[in-house]
Amino acid sequence: MTNRSASTDRDLAPDSTRRSLPRRSERVSLGAEIELRRTGTIKHHVTVRDCSPEGCCINLVDRVGLDEVIWVKLPGLESLEAYVCWTKGFVAGLEFARPLHPAVFQMLLQRHGGA
Repeated sequence: MTNRSASTDRDLAPDSTRRSLPRRSERVSLGAEIELRRTGTIKHHVTVRDCSPEGCCINLVDRVGLDEVIWVKLPGLESLEAYVCWTKGFVAGLEFARPLHPAVFQMLLQRHGGA
């Protein structure tokens, strides 16, 4: 069983976005702390608001730019390359360069999220 994210797309209407394609899968509330690193900077600890196999929504420490490449380390996984899809203040939507395998995503939910 999965929990739906408490936020709606309307609540987080982007300040800036690179595209408006439909989501490929449902987002699931996660609330896990992850490491985020921008190219050439030190890592920061941020909170994941929700996640899907294709990407996640995070709270930021610093503002990021559209299409910026960043690295995220989800709990129990290696660092993943991701691209900034949209921003709203200090919240951003990220798309993973390679989607998570369904079994890996389910493990992540069981350990840290809405399972």
